[in-house]
Order: sequence, then C-alpha cells, then structure tokens
Amino acid sequence: MHIPDGFLNNNLTVGLLAGSVSMLGYCLSKISKSVTVASSRVLANNVSVTGIDSQLGFSENANKYFQRLALIALWVFAFQMFNIPVKSATSAHLLGGVFAAILAGPFAGFAIISFVLITQSLFFSDGGILALGANIFNMAFIGSFLSYYVYKYFSRRSHYPGVFIACFFSVMTASLVCLLELELSDSIMFSTAFKDMMNLHLGMACLETLITLALIKVFRSINGQPNE
Repeated sequence: MHIPDGFLNNNLTVGLLAGSVSMLGYCLSKISKSVTVASSRVLANNVSVTGIDSQLGFSENANKYFQRLALIALWVFAFQMFNIPVKSATSAHLLGGVFAAILAGPFAGFAIISFVLITQSLFFSDGGILALGANIFNMAFIGSFLSYYVYKYFSRRSHYPGVFIACFFSVMTASLVCLLELELSDSIMFSTAFKDMMNLHLGMACLETLITLALIKVFRSINGQPNE
C-alpha cells in the first residue's frame, strides 16, 4: 500500500501532501496542548493525572504517555514490515492504525502512523518521499484517525465487534482509496488491479484483527487496565 514516487500525478501529490502536513500539525498541536494541561494539573495538585483525555489516551503522566507512544510506534513499524507485493498495484501489508488509535487516541494514532511512514520513506525506501502525502492520508488518516471513530461507534456495547469492524474498515478502505489514487493518476487500470489488491487485503484485514485484539489485551494488562 506504500505508493512509490512517480505513480501519482502532480496535482494529487501536492494536494494530499498539503492536507496531510496540515493534519499532522493539527494533531501535534492537540497532543502538545493536552500534555501541557496534564502537566500543569500535576504541578498544581501534586498528584498523577489519570484519564485526562480519553481521546488522547493519557494513563498517568506525560513521560509515561510518550514512552507508551514510542512503544506503540515500534509495534506499528513491526506490523508494516510484513509486506506482500501486488503484481498489478503496489503492495499488501498490515497497518496497525486501529491498534495505535485505540491505545493512544485518534490524534496520537495519526501522528504515530505518519512518523512511521516518514521513517520508512526516508531510511528504508518504503514508499516515495513525494508520495508521503498520499500514504499518510491512506494509512494515517483513513487507516487510523477515521477508523478510531468507527471503533468508538461499534464498540458502545462490546469492545470486540468495534475492533473487528474498525480493522476491516481501516485495511479495506485504505487499500481501495490507494487504488483510486493510482487510477486517477493513470498508473494502473482499476478494474485490473482491484481483484488482486482487495483479495490480498481481505486476508490482511483478518490477520490485522487478530493481532490487534491480542496486542491491545497485552498492553492493557501491562498497564493494569481492564480488557473490555
């Protein structure tokens, strides 16, 4: 699903890059603001802060929060190392977006996936530098940020259906949008690539659901949080 450089037309490349950079800046500002508020409350009350913002995933304090984000990012990086080429399109792989968003919140989830993609592009040649906007839009915005709200909607009664539906939404929608971007850029024929791309990602969605459920359970157990 990592789109290389040269596969997207200039208008799409610039537009998605501008949108993704703006969204990343917004998410970082939200995280920074909440960390500042949490730290101020700790200093004012001389107590650790618990549950400051459920949408940002604070557990106790800012230091532990950032340590948690780094650990989640490492797992997401490992998620995406499992990569299968698609002969008529790009590649199929796990995303880790739902995992990141549920544990860290949608804003931090978007930032984590974005920085993983930036690292992969700059140091591992996995995805183009100019195509970062498209890759961030597909995997961080759709695959993590939007998928978090899908999870929240369907997990109101039970955690498990929410994770299941969110993982399928994340993987299948991101791969479909990737195909549409390539079709709009005349890089592939949508009808030719659709079957290969979606069939492989259907299997990836199943695997992503199982791994996400397992890792969320492990992380919550380590942090002393109940598994819903």
